[in-house]
Amino acid sequence: MDNLFDLDEIQVDADLLERANPIFNTAKMTLYQLAASGDEDSALMVEKLGLNEETQNSFTTTSDAVKLLIESLLMDMRYHTIEKLAMDEGDFTEIDLPCGYLPKALRYVRAGHRFIGLDLPATIQEVEPAMNALLDEGQKKMVKFAGVDATNYESLRSAIADVEGKVVITTEGLMVYFNDSEIGALCDNVKRILDEHGGCWLTIDPEWLMAYTLIVKAILGDKALEALASMQKRAEDKSDVGVKGSSLVVFPKEDIREDIKKAMEFLAKHGLKAERMIVAEHMPELKVFKKLKPEQVSAVKEAMKLNAYWKITSMGATEAREEIDTGDIAEKNFDVDAQIAGDKLFLSLIGRIDSLTAPKILSFYEKTAKENDIKAVHVNCEKLQYISSAGLRVLLIMKKNIKEGMVLDNVCPEVMEILKTTGFDSIFLGED
Repeated sequence: MDNLFDLDEIQVDADLLERANPIFNTAKMTLYQLAASGDEDSALMVEKLGLNEETQNSFTTTSDAVKLLIESLLMDMRYHTIEKLAMDEGDFTEIDLPCGYLPKALRYVRAGHRFIGLDLPATIQEVEPAMNALLDEGQKKMVKFAGVDATNYESLRSAIADVEGKVVITTEGLMVYFNDSEIGALCDNVKRILDEHGGCWLTIDPEWLMAYTLIVKAILGDKALEALASMQKRAEDKSDVGVKGSSLVVFPKEDIREDIKKAMEFLAKHGLKAERMIVAEHMPELKVFKKLKPEQVSAVKEAMKLNAYWKITSMGATEAREEIDTGDIAEKNFDVDAQIAGDKLFLSLIGRIDSLTAPKILSFYEKTAKENDIKAVHVNCEKLQYISSAGLRVLLIMKKNIKEGMVLDNVCPEVMEILKTTGFDSIFLGED
């Protein structure tokens, strides 16, 4: 029988991209928060995108003036501190992964640096025209956007193929949603880029949850726990992805030294080393400080003596390092073999299903289900090497719309580990 799945013919619109990758909704939250801090460039982006205070609410929780103030402080701090650390690196190309909707391109090109913004395709489709509307013709030549998957090296390599010289990669708010195999793949990809170009990787992510906790406590004191729970719930609602534990993300507690050591060891296994850049020593005077009481500003500055952003560099190609199992997450070809027998759809997934390829599967399924009376789906995972949260979400959407259910079989150990880590094993493997 002929394969019904034709990769080149499948159309994916903005709605499909959003449903497969709703995590980008949190990026709109952060843009609005930065604009609320008094950042003028962010206010321009908010206007271009037509955002309002509703971006801060989810279907179960709502924001308020105090929460918005705290989140604006956090955004103002991380945005301008990371920028300051990057600018100290001299001549470089800025690679922002993920770029979200923040107006970083404006800041970097004004300082004479080329800017490359990388993110999910759904985000790029919106942010690129909005940003281009704010750039002059000369600046546009220094800015590039591309849709990528951070765990997919080929997508990253293609996006930066024309980059020459040193790079500074910045990452804010990505790794808290990744498990160890995904972070391991990201680390391997970053190392390959740094080995080729030189430079560094600046990220807030390893200690960002700790920063969140420290700031909320500095502002709210005894009321901090309730606010923290509400803020996390709202972010997870907006992204449809829970905050994950991993070896590179330090969860808040009294003594984080052992977790920092483990995170450093994780990086070393991927040929990377990190320097902790104490936030209080690099944080500029923030605009949002004008909205705080003097004692709150002092408390924030004191708290940030306990928090650090990480400057990560390659150990070099010649240094021996222990490889860590990243779940065979290396580059694989993507394809699907699809057949229909009666009212059943049979899919054989091949290669890697990530944020770039998952929408294709959803598009094919919805078109096929509309044209045929599909009551059950059988998914053969024998040749599936990797599946991301976007892929899992697409399978879940399919499962919810199938009358007689969906069965996954022949799941390899690497994919099984991802299913177990995310809790999807009980959802997809509980059927006969």
